[in-house]
Amino acid sequence: MLLADNFFECPKCGYLCEISLRPDTKHYGEIRCPEHGHRWVPKPNSEKNKKRKVNAHLKKYIPESYQGFCELCLRSKSLLMSLKPSLSFEVHHVIPYEDGGSDDPENLRLLCSECHQSIHALRRSFNRFQSNDS
Repeated sequence: MLLADNFFECPKCGYLCEISLRPDTKHYGEIRCPEHGHRWVPKPNSEKNKKRKVNAHLKKYIPESYQGFCELCLRSKSLLMSLKPSLSFEVHHVIPYEDGGSDDPENLRLLCSECHQSIHALRRSFNRFQSNDS
């Protein structure tokens, strides 16, 4: 718990530790509890990206004939499971939910986790080039 004057309460023992600010990381800083050692301190009042945990719920909207393979790379479920580490299926929104996309079956695709990550990496890359003037 972050306290005033850059002190942080160790979550294990309650000891008040001074925070060493660390602008070179994604964290606010770090503490060193004499008993529990090093811990990172999250940025104060920063909301993490709350991911919607709806994959299992949305899979039932994908037609059964599409559930045995990735719709992008076409690898079968058995092939994905045989890889080390194995890949799982994830539900992808064609139009992102944050941009007004719906959970309707027409907006959903079943992808392996590798293809799903690739699509979102490409979106982030292309979004850098969009101007805010339009």
